[in-house]
Amino acid sequence: MQSFYQGIYETKVPLEFNAILQIGCVCKVDKTAKKRNVQDGWSLSELHMKTTTECSYLEQSISFFYLYHSISEGRAIYIGYFPASRTISVLVVNPYQNKDLSPSFLEKQFREACQAVSVEPPPPSNGVIVKVDYVGYVKDAEKILQRAINEHKHEHHGPTIAVIECPNAQSMKLGIRALDDFPCVNIPSNARDSHYQVLGWQQVAAKIGMQRCAASSLWLNERISLSRYAHVPVGNFELDWLIFTADIFFSRALREQQQLLWISDDGVPDLGGINEEDTCFADEVHQPVLTYPGAYRKITVELKIHHLAVNGLLKSNQVNEMEGGALFGYDQEMNSGAHVLNEQGGIDEDTSCAPAFRVLKQLIQRCLADAVTFGNVYADAILQHLYRWLCSPQSKLHDPALHRILHKVMVKVFALLLAEFRKLGATIVFANFSKVIIDTGKFDLSAAKAYCDSLLKTIQTRDLFEWIELEPQNFWHSLLFMDQYNYGGIPAKADDIIHEESEVDIVSSWNIAEYLPKKIQDHFVFIVSQFMYIPWSYARKQAAIRTSLPDGNSCTPSVTVTAAESFESHMTEYLKGQISSYFTDKLLGIVRDTILHMKGMNRTENDQHISSGLPQVTDKIHKGDAALEFIKHVCAVLALDQNVQHDVLVMRKNLLKYVHVREFAPEAEFHDPCPSFILPNVICSYCNDCRDLDLCRDSALLAQEWRCAVPQCGQPYDGEIMQNALLQIVRQRERLYHLQDLVCLRCQQVKAAHLAEQCACAGSFRCKEDLSEFRSKMQVFLNIAIHQKFQLLQECTSWILELR
Repeated sequence: MQSFYQGIYETKVPLEFNAILQIGCVCKVDKTAKKRNVQDGWSLSELHMKTTTECSYLEQSISFFYLYHSISEGRAIYIGYFPASRTISVLVVNPYQNKDLSPSFLEKQFREACQAVSVEPPPPSNGVIVKVDYVGYVKDAEKILQRAINEHKHEHHGPTIAVIECPNAQSMKLGIRALDDFPCVNIPSNARDSHYQVLGWQQVAAKIGMQRCAASSLWLNERISLSRYAHVPVGNFELDWLIFTADIFFSRALREQQQLLWISDDGVPDLGGINEEDTCFADEVHQPVLTYPGAYRKITVELKIHHLAVNGLLKSNQVNEMEGGALFGYDQEMNSGAHVLNEQGGIDEDTSCAPAFRVLKQLIQRCLADAVTFGNVYADAILQHLYRWLCSPQSKLHDPALHRILHKVMVKVFALLLAEFRKLGATIVFANFSKVIIDTGKFDLSAAKAYCDSLLKTIQTRDLFEWIELEPQNFWHSLLFMDQYNYGGIPAKADDIIHEESEVDIVSSWNIAEYLPKKIQDHFVFIVSQFMYIPWSYARKQAAIRTSLPDGNSCTPSVTVTAAESFESHMTEYLKGQISSYFTDKLLGIVRDTILHMKGMNRTENDQHISSGLPQVTDKIHKGDAALEFIKHVCAVLALDQNVQHDVLVMRKNLLKYVHVREFAPEAEFHDPCPSFILPNVICSYCNDCRDLDLCRDSALLAQEWRCAVPQCGQPYDGEIMQNALLQIVRQRERLYHLQDLVCLRCQQVKAAHLAEQCACAGSFRCKEDLSEFRSKMQVFLNIAIHQKFQLLQECTSWILELR
């Protein structure tokens, strides 16, 4: 038993990282250390960390110069900004020799950029000197910058930092050897800077460069402030400073508790060689998504959920008690750090992670105190990005087991939060970890906002949800909701004053419509929009008539229950009448026109006409009768309204009869044409935004625009990282398929005995996951690989599916 725990630990801890952990950014020499020359090295044991409150770190403003670089297809811009000598050297690499930049234009752009970021520009009398040089090759530009840096070095003595912002800092250092004499600090570059337009690229690229120059001093000051807080030398931060700082903090906290570090460079924790294979067979962490399709004719509100991970971590003990100790147990093993063996002789994941989980909780409590008490922006950023850090393989301390335990707690808190919403009278429309949409049950926007405020205040008073912040994002007068990629609605404006009917905006976001021909898509959107607009417009007119009645009965539907019920029944009857008359006539006309239009086309032309212009990641595109597909799609959406579902089905029966299809025939049944796969926790390398990507239904991804969706960012996602993440999921699912349990066909119990051919109830066994189900999931990955040109993923899935 003793040999089970033997292993070699901390073999992958980088030496530089270890030094930062021990001595921070300010240190003192131990008194017992022997005297030596300046050139001689020091042992880490001879240096002791000092806090930045004891000894200041870079308190006086330090001299710096800034280098900016962007490049696109042989064209490039290099900028050297030297604040001490108030000079900016701009080098344009342009093989085509057209010259569009002048020093006066660049100086103007620099001054405007300084004003935009609230930096004091040099006075006009003693202003900045801008030099512009045109060269044909990158090497020539690097030589000129090399000379400029050497001149600056000879003219201005003293400590100086080089701040570099470019796509490849290592390549720039190799090309400009003068940088070897300076400590270099790297700024993450935005890949969008290097996407030049065809014409007028010089002015656009130079303008961006001037903006970066103006902001460089602010960026450096912020980085120095971060260094003081994190106790990390300013030049030793990695590009993703949030993950790096969290790794530093967590490593120091673990060392304080005498715990070993499981740091590794491949996202798999280094556990001393023990049970490494077990991590390969862990199941995926699935984000909970609750969808309640329907037509919500009253005010609905979308609430953004903030800090769910932080709240789950800080309230984990309460959740554990509610679960009867199922998460960590009530024994003292959690505190002692001893391992508990499970029935198979392995280490129980929850119990083995409990000590590290406790350290993480204490660390986040300290960050919370820093953010709340002292208003520290870096502590607040770590709190906001806690879940991103835990689930990111780029983290040195990434541990899937730790992530799964926090995820369990988050799921429990999330379920209790939704239960609290329902208890307070709200109807859930849609919910996931990042947002929840609720039906307020109010017709009036002001009443809905008041109800929403009251709801949020009440939830905030609950101790279990103390740190969760719910932010109202959008209000909807009417919402027709199928799922998060198929919905339409009438958004409520801030003042809720609509003078003319033409001012009404109707949002239509229907992924299923993309599988119809372009012309029919327009008909689909029109009919669905009318289905939302007509009842809402009628309700507004009825409310206006009621308020103008001379008998003084100015009650709105939200005042009394009786008035509300009678109003709703009246509305339902009106909509039923519209379906049997207006909508039936419209749809019959569209179906008739579609049949006539398609009649003269042969099968091949028909198939080509059916598929839409948007590239699809599915092999289930309906290539049959366009009129039939239109009927199925429209009626599936209109039938979301439960109040008029019977009338919609009657209309559907008549429409199907028109195209000679029986009501209950298999071909008349609607299926979502796009099987979905969501890649969770995709992180932008520039702005650190974290989101889940639907690789089959996101229109931007289908058009191969793999970019961050934050408007001011637009950084392209790294395709290699995406492909690797998908490969891991595919391999994991394949392993789990081969290692799956057998289930009894009769009693549905999992097979426990290894050699039994039949269950104790005499039933036969079957695989838990059917082969056809597994193959259909793999086919989705193959379609994604083919469409996105992921060659490794395509080879892997083709081999699994035995394709030749």
